[in-house]
Amino acid sequence: MAITTDKNTTYGPPLVAQKYTPLRNPVFDDADRPVCTGLLNNRMRMLRAVGLIGQQLELTVPNWAATIAAENAHLPPLVVVSSNRAAWIRCGINAGITQRANLGIAAYNSASDLRALTDEDGNLGISPPLYAPSRIGTNRNVYVVVNIAEYTVYKAKLAGTGITPVGWNFAKGVSAQRNLRMTGFGATRFAAMEFCKTLRQLAAAAAGGVAPWNSAWIIDDNTVALSNFAGFAAAEAALGANACAGFHGATLAETPAANKDWALNQIARGFGQQAPLLPPSVPPGLVQQVALWNIDYFYRNHLNFGPLFITSAEDKSITNYFNNRGIPYQFYDGTHVCKENPTYDNGGSAAKLNKNRQDLARWITTAESATPPAGAPPPPIQVQPRDPADGGVQTLSNFITTRVLPNALEAVAAQATNANSQAQAKSQGVEQLISDALNARFVTPGAITGTFQINGANQQVVQRRDRP
Repeated sequence: MAITTDKNTTYGPPLVAQKYTPLRNPVFDDADRPVCTGLLNNRMRMLRAVGLIGQQLELTVPNWAATIAAENAHLPPLVVVSSNRAAWIRCGINAGITQRANLGIAAYNSASDLRALTDEDGNLGISPPLYAPSRIGTNRNVYVVVNIAEYTVYKAKLAGTGITPVGWNFAKGVSAQRNLRMTGFGATRFAAMEFCKTLRQLAAAAAGGVAPWNSAWIIDDNTVALSNFAGFAAAEAALGANACAGFHGATLAETPAANKDWALNQIARGFGQQAPLLPPSVPPGLVQQVALWNIDYFYRNHLNFGPLFITSAEDKSITNYFNNRGIPYQFYDGTHVCKENPTYDNGGSAAKLNKNRQDLARWITTAESATPPAGAPPPPIQVQPRDPADGGVQTLSNFITTRVLPNALEAVAAQATNANSQAQAKSQGVEQLISDALNARFVTPGAITGTFQINGANQQVVQRRDRP
């Protein structure tokens, strides 16, 4: 059965709502249920078959003993996911310190003190990120989780900031293809969550069995503020047994000048400090960019982000998983994430990691475009365009390359014949369908469990490594 859809003619950056969604309004029929389930099962089967998942996860820090000891009696940590932005983060941290000196204050009142974004001397040219140590106080640790390829760069750039780098890497199984490494959006979030689980368990053991915290924040690296934010502690106190707490995501990463103007406007209107109360929680909503996660819940249920989401939808899919299973979570639509347009390192390690991502996307989309044996589940995925001008029933691969990319936003259309751009768009198309199918309850429970509990009833095996 073909899945009915339109092409997204606004596919591409800068808007978050468009940059990962090559399809518009896909609709599923009952006959599509085996296809939707097959999409999840097939990706997981391929990744397992080549030894990219289901393996030991290596987590590297400068010194695990010191990292564990540092959590004693501390508040839930801020865990930042990042890639290719080490220098930008360091500049933002420096800007936060300089701005504090320019203001003549010993400390910001809280992370919601928007004076941090107002560039008092007009020469900073960057906003300090939300997680800058100068903005959050002294009793909350900050970690930046990066692929091991970028660990050394981040460790050097962030030296002396009080932020601890964490490098992640999936050990390759014996059957893994030599040119493939497990990378991607889902794998990065998976590693960040496993770091939180591991750190919490080790900190609890060091404290005689009592964990210092049960929740932790996972934050996009270019987040600079949360509007109408009642503070980290308020969200933590209200979390209860909920799986997580999310906020209204930013649709666009703004310039430093735009964020400065916004901050000044907020201050002028009396909203430049921490809000007195959390807004009402009104789920459902898309948990993305900044969220408080119930680490205890994820640990007890062997739950994590789906690593099969390589190029998109790692956040949307787990939100839809909650919706599908009726798992309670909080969503504060009245608090908005504010992001800033970053600059990039673009060094050798970032280039190596980017090639790894491209190699993985090309490999998996090639397999998803191939004709399977008779009676086997997908690939390939068949789609039925609504617009007759786009032709009749065809493979998703063909629809992406001949209809979506040439008619997308200019920057994307210019890359329509590039093999890596095609692979990314095809992968995002599959991930969009999978995530939407989860929300529509068109996927079997077994496939869902295999996606979000990849180790079944066991915890992920983690190897801790020190790299000073």
